[in-house]
Formats: sequence, C-alpha cells, structure tokens
Amino acid sequence: MASVRKIPGCKIETYRIDFRDPFTNQRKIRRFKGPKSAAKAIAQELELKRYRIKYGIESPVRNVVFLEEFVEYFESNSKKYKDEKSVIREMATLKTFLSFKQYKLRKLNTFHTVDIQNFVDFRLNSKKRNGDKLSPNTVLLDIRNLRVFFTYAVKNQYIERSPMIGVKSPKARPKEIRFLTELEIKELLAVIDNSDFKNLIICYLNTGARREELLPPLFTWESIDFENKEIRLKGKQDKTRSVPMNTSVEHILKKHKGMNYEFPFSFKTDFVSHKLADYYKIAEIKDANVHVLRKTFGSLLIQKKLADIFMISKLLGHSSVRVTESHYVDLLKENVEKPVEGLTDVILIE
Repeated sequence: MASVRKIPGCKIETYRIDFRDPFTNQRKIRRFKGPKSAAKAIAQELELKRYRIKYGIESPVRNVVFLEEFVEYFESNSKKYKDEKSVIREMATLKTFLSFKQYKLRKLNTFHTVDIQNFVDFRLNSKKRNGDKLSPNTVLLDIRNLRVFFTYAVKNQYIERSPMIGVKSPKARPKEIRFLTELEIKELLAVIDNSDFKNLIICYLNTGARREELLPPLFTWESIDFENKEIRLKGKQDKTRSVPMNTSVEHILKKHKGMNYEFPFSFKTDFVSHKLADYYKIAEIKDANVHVLRKTFGSLLIQKKLADIFMISKLLGHSSVRVTESHYVDLLKENVEKPVEGLTDVILIE
C-alpha cells in the first residue's frame, strides 16, 4: 500500500510518498511539497492505477512518447550506469536511426519489424567516407544497439512488444586479428624517440592493458604494488584485475617513480593514439593501432606457450574464455594441431 509521511524540519510542508510504480511494480519514494490532503490523493491515485493495470482495466503501457523524446531519456539514464564508450556507441546508432526517413517524428509505439528491417537494409547499402560499403559487422552492431534500446522501452513499459523480433541480421564477416610480429615490435621501438612514450608502449606489450588502463585518471601510483610485483588495472564497467609486473615493467615504473612523476604515465588517450599512429607510419607498419599492442601480448603468450587460454583470458580481463578464443582462434588451432600431429611418431600404423 502507498503511504504518506511528513518530513520534519522542512520550511515548506513536505511529505514522503512511498509507493509501488504502477508500471514496473518496483518500490519508489517521491517527495511532495504541499498539503497532506493532496499528498494522500496522489498516493491513492497511484495505488488505484496499479490495481487497474494489474486486473486489466487499464493498459500497462505508459503515455505515448515520440522516438526523439525517448532517445533523450534513454541516453540520460544510460550515462548513470554504463561506461562512456558504450553510451557513445549506442547513441551513434540511435542518431542515425533518428535521421532515417524522419523516424524522429514518429511515436515510439508505431514501430514494427518492417521499419527496423528497412533501416538495416539501408545501412547495408550505406557507404563510408572512402566509398566502401559498411561491413556487415558494423550493421550487426547497429542491430545490437537497437535491440538494447527497444528492450529498455519494453522493460520500462513504454511499449508492449519489441519491433526487433523477426529482424533478419546479415552474416558476420570473420575478423582478422592483427598483432605485431617480433620483428615489427623491434622496428616500432627503434623509431620511438621519446623515452617516456617508448616505456609506455613496452608496458602495453608486457601487460595487455587497454589504452586508458595505463593512463590517468585510471592508472596512478596507488595502482602499483611493488612489494607483490603486480599492477591493478581498472577495465570495462570499472572491473578491476591484477596483472603480474615482470622485470621490464617493474624497471620502468620504478624509474618513473624515482623521477617523481605525478602519474606513472602522463599522456592523454587521444595523444597516445595519434602519436603511435605516427610511429607506425615511420616504421612502415600497416593496419595497427593501440589495441594491436594488447592483441600482441595475448598472441605472444600463446605462441611462446607461456600461459593457457584461461590464464590469458584472466590477464586480459575478458568477460569469458569464449571471447579470448574468438580473438586467437588461428593461433590456438595451430598450437593444438602440432602436438596432436606429433602422436603419429608414437602411435605407428603398420
């Protein structure tokens, strides 16, 4: 039952209304400034609305909203519990969706599977700035983002059924995993003329850290445990993992500590990306970025047989071993085939 209690100490008469949301049935609390009679009337109406929806007298769907309006609501709420990169990716899709056939002027509850399919077909035939068509993987990301968006709308009782049901997805194109060879590593390090930047690149290669994980504000001196020779990295969704600090990383970090640096590495994320791109160009290394350093860390552990797939998954902070396997499937296949083939020398065919 909804309840009303006066909040003491307020200059204006204020009441706390404790109720169950008529649409989600979740317990909520709201403040109301005004007379007690009005607060009680609001509480009673909320309670009656919950029962009308419960017994089918009233539709469980909220008041109709326009797509553009709900996108703004979705964005503001996503920023409260999602990491910045996820919000940016989802909003990139939704902004394109809004501009397609003036969808932004339509009401949220008017969308059907055919509308989403039309958008998907449009994206599959769209071109990038260089004239190439968008890859199926990019369109699959759009579909995933739209599914998250419309599922959120259903969950919060703005629509009864997601228009994503029945949408046909394109076939994913296998991703070619790029990592540096040992020769490319030597060539890259040879052209980097900034010692602090070179030290950062060496640490990426020795820890498998994501770009921002070794930079401020995420990575500070408090992130380093010299006594136990490990560093703590804060990854996606603020998940923290510990990575052993090998001799190379320990030497670099102790050197920077002795030089009284404010942070172990004081570069900005965008600077690191652009500067590394310049060094790749000088070293004539193609199709590589900061993330390739992380992939190289994992690939070297596999090729040198220094760790199994479970340990590599843990070191990289992947959500599951399956993600790690998908990244290194070719290397893993090679490592499995060689020892199995070696059995032919043991089990002879007469």
